[in-house]
Amino acid sequence: MAQGIFVELAVPDDSFLDVFCCGQARVDQYFRTREWLAEKSKGGSLTTYVFRAGEAGPVVGYAAVSFRNQPHPDDASSSKAKVLVISMLGVDQAFQGQMNPLAEDHSYAASVMADLEERARSKPNCVALKLWVRSTNARAIGFYT
Repeated sequence: MAQGIFVELAVPDDSFLDVFCCGQARVDQYFRTREWLAEKSKGGSLTTYVFRAGEAGPVVGYAAVSFRNQPHPDDASSSKAKVLVISMLGVDQAFQGQMNPLAEDHSYAASVMADLEERARSKPNCVALKLWVRSTNARAIGFYT
């Protein structure tokens, strides 16, 4: 458990995937249809995690991530660097805006991000986290800014 959140690898037969709802249609579709499995079968390196509110507790959300060699985030550098790319991330609506009682002063979303940051920091030579936020996702924009 990192930052008061329980984490394990997502599995295709997780029945909660069928009803997962973060309020963003594209993200919901990605996890419900298990798109990360198709990407892995094509040689992709995605790892998908399920985040829970307790050991074997309710699902807080999912994240599909991979370590990739990307252009270095320092604009002055022309080299590539290892980056943790967050391809897809969703927090179930039941946990959005809710404080995590197991992590002082953290919402559940902040606990998920803290876990991903910890993974990036623990990977040798990883220099950054990278994610994109849809311009229509006002809640996420507010969270990340």
